[in-house]
Amino acid sequence: MLLKKCTFLYLFLQFAYSTVNAKGKDLVDYVNTLQGTNSSFTLTRGNTYPTTALPFGMHTWTPQTGKNGDGWKYQYTKKTIRGFQQAHQCSSWTTDYCVFSLMPVTGKLVVNEDERATGFSHDNEVAKPNYYRVKLDNGIVTEISPTERGAHLSITFIY
Repeated sequence: MLLKKCTFLYLFLQFAYSTVNAKGKDLVDYVNTLQGTNSSFTLTRGNTYPTTALPFGMHTWTPQTGKNGDGWKYQYTKKTIRGFQQAHQCSSWTTDYCVFSLMPVTGKLVVNEDERATGFSHDNEVAKPNYYRVKLDNGIVTEISPTERGAHLSITFIY
């Protein structure tokens, strides 16, 4: 019985994979890295954040809506981004170590993460495992593409 179930599952997955490839669609297009980010501490058994990384990459990068050192790096309901963070964290239940984030700003340098936080809309956000892009309310566009040991960040200042 188990052999029949495994054979059926194998054939189904093989069919699904060949169907996807026949359409020319990349499997990464089916991944939504925002899935699981609309959570709260009282309701969760774990939270996710939209990470941009290669499989088994040394580091991941993520937009940061939470405070530095807080386990809740990104929450979908937040309206501002505080920075773009290099991360090792696997879950909101474990805090990250050696936290740092980068935040593109215009005008006077603002270091305080509360003061530099900039508004954004999910309509101006693309979150995939292999690419992240957001246009902030101040006109700055930040893009992240993963590499084996980190990521390429592209920051465009639109005036």
